[in-house]
Amino acid sequence: MAVIQIKRRTSAGTGPIVGTAGTIKAGEPLIDLNGTNLYISKADKTGSSANPLTSNDYIEFASKANAEATMDSKISALGLGTASKKNTGTTNGTVPLIGADGKLPTSIIPAVSPVTSVNSKTGAVVITLAELGGVAASTYNAHESSNLHLTDDQRTKISNIKNVALMQGVGAKFDTTKASFDASVLDNGLVLHSIQDTNYNPVKTFYYIGIDKTKVLTPTSVIDGGTY
Repeated sequence: MAVIQIKRRTSAGTGPIVGTAGTIKAGEPLIDLNGTNLYISKADKTGSSANPLTSNDYIEFASKANAEATMDSKISALGLGTASKKNTGTTNGTVPLIGADGKLPTSIIPAVSPVTSVNSKTGAVVITLAELGGVAASTYNAHESSNLHLTDDQRTKISNIKNVALMQGVGAKFDTTKASFDASVLDNGLVLHSIQDTNYNPVKTFYYIGIDKTKVLTPTSVIDGGTY
């Protein structure tokens, strides 16, 4: 019985016949025994320097081993993880899908225990202002003039604040500028004194004001014209 052998590469190199030498016929099979792939020529062609044979002149059929290696390389290049090897579903080892309602299937959502809230209430509860230790606005407004909302320290400080004012009599002169005031007062005639009283919190300052009688005219004062 005659033996029909197809063109084959058995020495160095891989792939089909390429280059400026060699002739192929349309539908002619070539097998690369080194690279283990099969090639079918697309048309009649003789390689030349102007029109060499190339891999584009063939249809390539990869061997099982080469096809698997190519797929593994593509998977690595795409960075596909283990989820790409799983089926969709809601059972163990499957990947769940978002439903038409935009949510996961309820069968795979774990039960969530109610969260303990104020006064040992659980679940979705309404917390009142009183439970949070607050008072209603109407109650607060009714006690606007009270100091019940202040601490003891705040009450002590506020109680030490005095609302005082210095007033002038009808015959007094009120200077509108500091410079005018400095030019008007008698030298050493107006006496001032201050005391820092630490018995108060915050510290309270007392101011004393008086007139040195030796520097002002009195009913018994003598106006001396001086000597020369």
